Amino acid sequence: MNRYLALGCLGIGLMVSPLLQGLAGSAVPANPKIGVIDIENTLSTTPAGKRANEAFEKGRKAKQAALDKSQEDLKKADADLSKQAAVLKPEVLNAKRAELEKKFVDLQQTYVKLERELATDRTKLIQTLLKQAEPLIAKIAKAEGVHLIIDQSATVWADPAVDLTQKLNAEMK
Repeated sequence: MNRYLALGCLGIGLMVSPLLQGLAGSAVPANPKIGVIDIENTLSTTPAGKRANEAFEKGRKAKQAALDKSQEDLKKADADLSKQAAVLKPEVLNAKRAELEKKFVDLQQTYVKLERELATDRTKLIQTLLKQAEPLIAKIAKAEGVHLIIDQSATVWADPAVDLTQKLNAEMK
């Protein structure tokens, strides 16, 4: 009895599988076409990208200047302490040295914080540029018959024939 049930299920499965295969295949094109864009190239060569980069660089330079000033102040304080070391009592010297070390640790933490902020700012910059480019990318994809576009940085290798960067750059303003 179980043998007949198993054969019956197998027969029904064989009859239904072509139907299911037809349904599954209809969602994906037979030969999907993929394109590649280099968002870094777009960021550095288009007017919109250059404006965004300039704003980012302005913020980065301001943060770097503040960090450099703090570093110079710390170096100056260290040099002053070294000059005073001969005349200061050992406990006062140790206290001032500990204070300088604390300021140095704080400066390192500030540096790490600024690096994270810059990375976040850079990510936001790219996201903003991509939002601006998104309708243009969709237009290019439709015109080229492309089903998927990925960023060049996410690929190991791509045929230059699928690179749509120049078409995108021509559209960006």
